[in-house]
Amino acid sequence: MRIEKSQIGSYQGQAVYKYKLINDYQNYIEVLSYAVTWHSFVINGKNLLAHFNKLEDYFGTTTYLCQAVGRVAGRISAGKAVLAGEKFQLPQNENKNTLHGGPHGFASTNWPAEVIESETEIKLRFSKKITNEFDGFPNDLNVVITVSFDNLNQVKMTFTGQAEGITIFNPTNHAYFNLNDEQTNLADHWLRIPGNQRLELNQAKLPTGRICQTEQTGYDFSHGQELGAALRAIKQEVNRGELDDAFVVPAEMTQPVAVLTNQATKDEIQIFSNRKGLVVYSADLNSDGIFDALALEAQSLPDAVNHPEWNEDIVLKDGQTKTAEIVYKYSKLN
Repeated sequence: MRIEKSQIGSYQGQAVYKYKLINDYQNYIEVLSYAVTWHSFVINGKNLLAHFNKLEDYFGTTTYLCQAVGRVAGRISAGKAVLAGEKFQLPQNENKNTLHGGPHGFASTNWPAEVIESETEIKLRFSKKITNEFDGFPNDLNVVITVSFDNLNQVKMTFTGQAEGITIFNPTNHAYFNLNDEQTNLADHWLRIPGNQRLELNQAKLPTGRICQTEQTGYDFSHGQELGAALRAIKQEVNRGELDDAFVVPAEMTQPVAVLTNQATKDEIQIFSNRKGLVVYSADLNSDGIFDALALEAQSLPDAVNHPEWNEDIVLKDGQTKTAEIVYKYSKLN
């Protein structure tokens, strides 16, 4: 295994680096220091991730394309949180709500990295202190994001936060996949999600608190479903032409929280997570009316800080450390 490092530009006077992690089979991933952006996941010469060709297109993108997002992924209603009885107002960047860490979250900064090499994997260790002055969240948070690649064609990401004062922490990578040779649409994509529950969302895409059963609906991916058929069923049932939903999944690493398969090419991605939320978003990145990427965001359930009934603990007390883990495993079906 080997790694290549190159400077590809700058951001706010800081050098932006691209790290290329290459395994013994010449498959590789590329990660940018800006926003810890997962730029490529190349297997047998094909990039399985939606991506921008120019670095500048990643700066401030509203899609958060394959970037690290935090301190808290997803939406926080009205940007409000109550921690240990104290009310906090967070910066709002989507109408009155806080989205993906607010206007100065993980995806709006350049991250220094340390390279750790072994015979079995290469690991990048990005670290930064995210201060209250920078992002407007309660207190300071020491963050370490690790990204590794190995000979099993697995990408492992961990997000570790250590609090200096009480705060909240629910990060993810906003990965967008398209397993077609030409990434113009999501034809032939088949999605499986274990479990049979999703969150009911209001018009602002915020959870109402109600958990819906998915059996016998277009949202039922428990046995796998072709994406086009699912979208048509959802359109007929609830008059929504897209997926932008949060599913409840098993919070364990022994079974995937999502499996995305291309039935034509036989490429498959399994995603494992130690948290019980999965946000699925069908994206039209080219704004041409055709879905051309599928975001699969493993996280705790969105707006969990305002829904204690879900028993989702995203609060970090002073001095406390928590780690979230996501694994993306590629395989080729027979």
